[in-house]
Amino acid sequence: MKTVFRKYSFLLAMLIILALLATQIKWIVYSIRFQDKVFQKSVELALGETMSTLTADKPLCNKVKECLECDSVRLKTQLTTSGVWQKIHDAIEDELRSYDIDLEYEMYILENDSEELKTLEADSKGLYYSRCMGGIIGYSRYQLIVEFPSRTRFFFATAGYMFVGSVVLILFLILSLFYLARIYNRELRIAKHTKELLNNVSHEFKTPLSSIALASNMIRKKRYGTDDKKLGNYAELIFKENRKLQNLVESLLRLEAVERNEFDYNKESTSIEEVIQEAASTCEMLLEEKFGRIKYDFNSDGAQVFVDKLHFVNVFVNLLSNAIKYSKRHPNIDILTRVENENLVIQVKDNGIGIPAKFQKYIFDKYYRVPTGDVHDAKGFGIGLAYVKQIVEAHEGAIYVESTSDEGTVFCIQLPLKKS
Repeated sequence: MKTVFRKYSFLLAMLIILALLATQIKWIVYSIRFQDKVFQKSVELALGETMSTLTADKPLCNKVKECLECDSVRLKTQLTTSGVWQKIHDAIEDELRSYDIDLEYEMYILENDSEELKTLEADSKGLYYSRCMGGIIGYSRYQLIVEFPSRTRFFFATAGYMFVGSVVLILFLILSLFYLARIYNRELRIAKHTKELLNNVSHEFKTPLSSIALASNMIRKKRYGTDDKKLGNYAELIFKENRKLQNLVESLLRLEAVERNEFDYNKESTSIEEVIQEAASTCEMLLEEKFGRIKYDFNSDGAQVFVDKLHFVNVFVNLLSNAIKYSKRHPNIDILTRVENENLVIQVKDNGIGIPAKFQKYIFDKYYRVPTGDVHDAKGFGIGLAYVKQIVEAHEGAIYVESTSDEGTVFCIQLPLKKS
């Protein structure tokens, strides 16, 4: 019930964040459109007031009429030399500044049907402003046109900081959503794996405790009679189950060490081939029970690595025991070593059930156990490969896995060849 509540609470929080994000985007779009309308209205008002000012200046109007009687080739030259062009430009600039528009602009005086006007309309995509000069010259043949090449500067000057801040916040929200979703999925996996771990722990402890309780009760009630052999069997059962409990306790202690990353390392120059053979001897009985074999292909020429021998024995015991346990046929394990680019490369290859591709990215996570299909007798707490990876990386190495379902798995370990 709590898990379902947390799940829906998380989904509700995500929906609220998405709603806020959509509102923010909508507000930005509205703000841009609003500023565009403000700009257009301000320019139109400024041009309207400019035309009123110019119309009231009769000497200026007469000079403009004289210049417009020239041909179009000499028109701008006449306007410039007579000072009319500069006066019109200054009048426009003063009115624009009164509306807080301080932008560079281009000014034109063009005939209504001229090619220059058609070209301007095509090039500027309608982003220009015009006023008929009929009030100045007495007829509507010419237009005063103003174009703003750097028009976007107005938006940044009026709402630039808000706009940039909003964009940054939106990007931050998007990244936060992805990060929260990733954390939530990881927490769900950890919760699921922790639950499986507790179930495994209770099951693993229950079996030997029940066996010890049964055997000790038989001895306490003297159910063996005068049969010393039966008494010995009871004692042997208690001894084996006690050893099993000790191993379980050691596994739990190792789990805690993996969780806290509190391993002590006694590194020394070591032959990894000797470490592998020691680990193989530990798994010998388990291998014989399944009629398996281990084949060695050592090509490292006795290369030494600077590692903690005890921990690396445990590393290879984990890999070998997994190769033996997760097999539906006689386990055939190949162990290869070679030197490559100043690294010692060790490959442990088996013919087991393999690891499906969709599970391979999780196998080094704490408490994670790959679903084993038809293999139901493989037990553990899901910390073996997490421990392996932690030990390898603590020695500046790396571990990779390649696997195909029903064909087998290859674990590849790389360790640097150095002594300190």
